[in-house]
Amino acid sequence: MQVVISGNCLGTIQNLIHDGDKFTWSNDIPDNSWLFGFENAKRDIGLVATAAKYELSTFENTPHKRSMDTIFGDKDVNIPWMHVMPRVMFNKQLLSLLDQLWCVINENHDQYYMNQFVSNRGLLMGLQEPHIDVPALKQVVRDSGLKRGEVLKFMPASGNVSPKSSYSQIGSITGRLVIDSGPNILTLKRENRRILKSRFKGGKIVQIDISSLEPRIALSFAGKDSPDDIYEFVGNSVLEGTLTRAQVKIAVLSCMYGASAWSLSKQIPKEFNAKKILSDIKRYFKIKALQEKLSAESSKLGYIKNLYGRKIFSKESSVNHFLQSSGVDVSFDIFLQIIKDLNKDNIDFVPIYVIHDALVIDVSKDGYDRVIEITNKSYKTDNLDCIFPVKVEIIKE
Repeated sequence: MQVVISGNCLGTIQNLIHDGDKFTWSNDIPDNSWLFGFENAKRDIGLVATAAKYELSTFENTPHKRSMDTIFGDKDVNIPWMHVMPRVMFNKQLLSLLDQLWCVINENHDQYYMNQFVSNRGLLMGLQEPHIDVPALKQVVRDSGLKRGEVLKFMPASGNVSPKSSYSQIGSITGRLVIDSGPNILTLKRENRRILKSRFKGGKIVQIDISSLEPRIALSFAGKDSPDDIYEFVGNSVLEGTLTRAQVKIAVLSCMYGASAWSLSKQIPKEFNAKKILSDIKRYFKIKALQEKLSAESSKLGYIKNLYGRKIFSKESSVNHFLQSSGVDVSFDIFLQIIKDLNKDNIDFVPIYVIHDALVIDVSKDGYDRVIEITNKSYKTDNLDCIFPVKVEIIKE
């Protein structure tokens, strides 16, 4: 195993490679090495350290950084540390940084942040820029009022290819994705996704959703099988048919997200007892037992872990955070399986977005029917004894 520090980061012509023993200067980057100071690197050990809550003491923490800020101001530049620091101080800081990076690697080897987290990052980095229906986008902009600035971010600089959206895996407590830069597909209204168009002649923009993700995780954790339609089942078997399916869905998700009975009461007919409905659903999903487990874990460790081992540093809403965070990694597991299946079948498609529990792809005319056939099954993950059906929806033909 090797660590490679970017020459751009150090102010050197070549990158520095360290295997824990010897040093090598090279322009090459060995396969499966961990990288530091490189832009958009899948195996970014600096990002892993940040996600795992390690505070690295880098060149950015030295007194010389303040001097460089005075010189360059707010300009985003790669500071050539080797040339702005005395050699003794530079070497000392470099060795300290390497020691810290190796600590991160050794302490997290075969754990979440160096495996699942990096795998998820690889999928996100493989997403490609979508093609845009510019006339449709202009119409959406005209209709968007005060939010037109956000929609305009999808506008191509030229041609019909939109700028790429950059996702952050560490911008929320649970690992739920947020957009770092570029167009924000996560906040674009569902009906406005019609601004997307296929790059294939006669192709389609397709959204593949995981059905009832978090309720299925909760049921699996409670030791119960998931019916095909969770909301219909809960409505009939738990709530005795008193609510419509849409109302049951609101009630179940209110339970998963920790909403109050008062909040639920505003979304269902006033003649129904929101407090009793939430109580019945919590009892069926064994939310109290999950809450007690997470509370004990938090008291012991100072944090809770999702099903994959991601640490969640939060004292409140532990059930919601646990389910949401676990849902992030379950989603990526399933998306990776879908992409693998489609590639194996040689389907012409391009993944363009992840929208929480949905994968958006651009697929050719001939490939669409095969997507339907291939995804017409339930997916499994190694971490749960549970099946996850997916549904396919056409966003734009």
